[in-house]
Amino acid sequence: MARVAPIVRSTRYEHAINTLVAKRAEISGLIRFNGANLADQLQHIDAVLLILGYKGDPSLIVPLRRAPSRFRKGELYRLILKCEAEGSRANKETAQRIVAMKGWEPSLVERVRQCVNTAKVRRRRKTKLSPLTARDG
Repeated sequence: MARVAPIVRSTRYEHAINTLVAKRAEISGLIRFNGANLADQLQHIDAVLLILGYKGDPSLIVPLRRAPSRFRKGELYRLILKCEAEGSRANKETAQRIVAMKGWEPSLVERVRQCVNTAKVRRRRKTKLSPLTARDG
């Protein structure tokens, strides 16, 4: 008969605990901010956290609030470049054109203007840093 190695279980579950804490924060955020009906999943996660030796009260884990993204990856900057090619100068004008292109309500112009400003700043920082890293490497 073949010998079977004994099952060795680690007594350290930090990775699993951290993952469960993140998942609990995500689910409780969905419940709190989006009205999802996921309370039973929270109970299961809390039970597993306690089994794995989580120190603290799982109900005190802060809910995660994610802002939904309005644009796909790279879409906003492509729209910015398109608007600027058409003659848009100010961020507000660019935002107005983007809102019109997407068919959104005009009340979103200010939020989109903030996104346009953030995208331009990030792009400037990225292009500013890239020549330095190219010289070093």
